[in-house]
Amino acid sequence: MSSSDRKGEAQKADPAPGLLRIHAVARATGISPHALRIWERRYGNMASQRSAAGYRLYTSDDLDRIRLIKDLLDQGHSIGDIAVLTAAELSGIRRHAAPASRVASPEVPLLDSARDRFLAAVDRLDPGEAERALSAAGLAVDPFTLVTQVIAPLLVEIGEAWRAGRLTIAHEHAASAAVRGHLAELLRNARADRAARLFVCTTPDGEQHELGVMMAAVVLATAGARAVYLGPSLPAADIAYAVKQSRAHAVVLSALALEPLDARRELARIRRAVPAPVGIFAGGASVLEPVPPGVTHLTGYDALVSAAALS
Repeated sequence: MSSSDRKGEAQKADPAPGLLRIHAVARATGISPHALRIWERRYGNMASQRSAAGYRLYTSDDLDRIRLIKDLLDQGHSIGDIAVLTAAELSGIRRHAAPASRVASPEVPLLDSARDRFLAAVDRLDPGEAERALSAAGLAVDPFTLVTQVIAPLLVEIGEAWRAGRLTIAHEHAASAAVRGHLAELLRNARADRAARLFVCTTPDGEQHELGVMMAAVVLATAGARAVYLGPSLPAADIAYAVKQSRAHAVVLSALALEPLDARRELARIRRAVPAPVGIFAGGASVLEPVPPGVTHLTGYDALVSAAALS
């Protein structure tokens, strides 16, 4: 490499003095790069500049403004209301905000606060507020953490409360609506290289519970794969058709409510219908050992990422 090439590479690698890349801003503010990118797409630039290579570059003024936005979010303001305001306007709002308006004390971990806010909203049958609680948590953590440490535990807790009679079916539906809406938003905002491996994500025929496979699709997208979510309850022939049309690398399935024997039969049908080189990954409470030959049993989202990387 010539000296001019090395100089060009160095300019791409390092921002100009006094400017910060998005990951440095995330560390300084506690707002994830994922959230910062979504804000930019929805509300306009948070970064004042771009490098020649297209990287977002943030000035100290940009950093101060983002910190103000984070403070006001912690006080309960909506990102849609404040993202377009100037730093002076944000400072004015913060000066006049009552300390009691904060939704959580500094000692309460953000994710615990988000879970509590979600459960309180579900108890009031307010799925919109429940989804906003997930959005607030998503501002500070990556989608994988949101799925594994917030959404998945919440769904377990909601399910246990319903089975114990502490919540009604209406409560369970409100929780599902909030989670479904937020997962759909994460999938819409996911970006992957067109050359990345493609995974068809769905549930076997007769399985209507879709949240598990939607979470799997988000996890795959977070890992850099292309996840195509096709909704729940697809017959084996339709899954095979989708694989052929999309040239998918693998199929990811979730089964929670099917009888285990029915789930096994459906997995076997899917395995026979889908070409042998295409991987089949299946998880959920209805997927028990032994799984049909040629099907990989998933026992968690970490296992999904590992299996996808090796498949």
